Amino acid sequence: VSTQSTGRSGINAEYGGDQLFYVRLNVETFVRWCKNFGCDTSLLCEVGDLVERKDLERSLSCIHAVARRVAELKLSYPKSVRLEVKYHMSYNQIIELFNEENTNLTPYQIGIKESFAEFCEIIGLGKIDITKPLEANHDQWRNNLEGMWVGKKLENGE
Repeated sequence: VSTQSTGRSGINAEYGGDQLFYVRLNVETFVRWCKNFGCDTSLLCEVGDLVERKDLERSLSCIHAVARRVAELKLSYPKSVRLEVKYHMSYNQIIELFNEENTNLTPYQIGIKESFAEFCEIIGLGKIDITKPLEANHDQWRNNLEGMWVGKKLENGE
């Protein structure tokens, strides 16, 4: 079933055949994992909510249910999320700091950039120059990520 016929764009419109099967299977596996993890089932989404973009709010509710469950169990969460919590900024806001010259930033904001640079090094992306936009590190990151690649690569290298 294509979402193009309903006027919605979605994963169905972008993928076909086997790819769509694996996208749906991946989402179904995630939702099943959420149930097994103990998330409130009334907050979980259905596969079509996300894959066919029928109810994106419900899909986000599902992700938040996982976050709530992690908090309930007092589990540690990824360093990228800890950065967001520590600095009271979203990941995107942290990234935006790299589009600013350091001379236009406060010492606190420069410290945030330094923390993010440390995070990038820890996860294997390598050292980054905080005086340059993140795009300046693109080639290095791509090379480092290719070295970490798990699974089958597509023909075009993506």
